[in-house]
Amino acid sequence: MILKILGGLFLLVVLAAGGVFVLAKQQPNVAAGLKAVTASTQAAQSFDAKVDALKVAQDVATKTGKSQSVEVTFTEEELTSKASQITGPIGDTGLAATDTQVHLAGGNVVATSTVTVQGISVNVGVVAKPTLVNGRMQIVVTDVQTGALPLPDAVKQQINAAVGQAIDPAKLGLPLDISNLTIVDGKLVLKGTAKP
Repeated sequence: MILKILGGLFLLVVLAAGGVFVLAKQQPNVAAGLKAVTASTQAAQSFDAKVDALKVAQDVATKTGKSQSVEVTFTEEELTSKASQITGPIGDTGLAATDTQVHLAGGNVVATSTVTVQGISVNVGVVAKPTLVNGRMQIVVTDVQTGALPLPDAVKQQINAAVGQAIDPAKLGLPLDISNLTIVDGKLVLKGTAKP
């Protein structure tokens, strides 16, 4: 009789753990309908080459004393590839991100990632709105979603703060004042000026 009770309890624990695993693996609603973005070394190199070209424009502006108009377009593949190079532990938050993909749709940046929180891997979707403030790009997180597994508000706030650190445009090292920012057809287009 005791063995049947213990066996029943063990079965309940296994089923509960399996249910948590299945819920944690479900995609957040913001990921619905998004195509997979493949990261590659070539796309990461293309991202770096574009940033280097902006730095050259900045150097020319400094040497000549004349502002240089610049325009750069980043693709989802380039942004995803660059993000994949910097995923892992997020600061000192205790969170780690893997399989990050960056999507550009509807004027928003939608990042999907697998985040490990207290030993549990959860699929997370983040919607962020890029804006311009005094010629500098800022990204404001408007929504953080998980799959079917709800997270406590404190953990969501921790993820929100960690995502804010991870997608800080200042880390891109773009040496220009941005005058126009658009998201069109899976591309982020920045227009601006490299000033002396």
